[in-house]
Amino acid sequence: MLHCSCPPCSTAQWGLRQPRCSGQSSKPHTRRIPCASDNKQRGSEAPSQQAGAGEKKEPQLRITDPVQTIAWGGRQPSGRRALLSALTGTSIVLISNLGGTTSALLGIGGGDTARRAHLDTLYPIRGYKRCLDSQNGYEFLYPSKWLADQRLLRRYAARVEQQSGLDLPSPVRRPQKRVAEPTAAFGPAGSTGEENLSVVVAPIAPGFELQSLGSAEQAAARFLSTVISRNSQLETNLIHSSSRQDGRGTLYYTLEYTVKGPAFFRHNLSVYAARRNLLYTLNGQAAEERWQDQKLVRQFQQAAASFNIL
Repeated sequence: MLHCSCPPCSTAQWGLRQPRCSGQSSKPHTRRIPCASDNKQRGSEAPSQQAGAGEKKEPQLRITDPVQTIAWGGRQPSGRRALLSALTGTSIVLISNLGGTTSALLGIGGGDTARRAHLDTLYPIRGYKRCLDSQNGYEFLYPSKWLADQRLLRRYAARVEQQSGLDLPSPVRRPQKRVAEPTAAFGPAGSTGEENLSVVVAPIAPGFELQSLGSAEQAAARFLSTVISRNSQLETNLIHSSSRQDGRGTLYYTLEYTVKGPAFFRHNLSVYAARRNLLYTLNGQAAEERWQDQKLVRQFQQAAASFNIL
């Protein structure tokens, strides 16, 4: 039957009869119907709910607060993901040497540790990079802003390919003129080529040693006399000569001299060493007036001191 549970109402007031159930239970089936008191009760509860809703306000996002921004946008990334992101970003910066970051880090403590690991073949360290020629067996430092001579590299690559080619040799042997060309050369960008650093590796008589030429000064005198004998119009002047030995006992002669001709006046700093029936020569040259630049002089001196036979 329809029944209202509120005190003011009753089934008798509505004149409804109580139907009997066919089941065993004798309790009447009731269904609650709305009444006026319910509307009043809901009306009294609505303001309290609205007041409670007014007390809880949505938090306003402040972009300047990183914690609130992350909480607003979602949960924080996992520690592993954050670590991988940091390592990836750091690797990109270091590998690309962005802003010279890698060079600055490798130069800490003078850069000796990084140079021993030959990292300066990839990144400049304190203004210098390393030329490492493992095929010919030598290394030296050169200014990091200097560029390699591309024409020389192409000629050297073609010469190596010709010597190690797979084609059968020609049955007709043609005499070839041997010219000792540099295997490496570096110079400032945009220069005429007169100012450069170069290395020449040339075969010599078996068993030849620098000691056979006497002291560094005596060897310099013999070398300069040979230059003059080739061209009587040249004037040479020896400025300084010295010698040193590396850890394996290889002897190096360092000569500083000038060569003056009818159309040029050059200043040279050369280093000579002999090993495995080969004569190694590192030569740095520039116009005499450029030798007044102390920065250039230090660059040549650094290259000469770093020249090493492997």
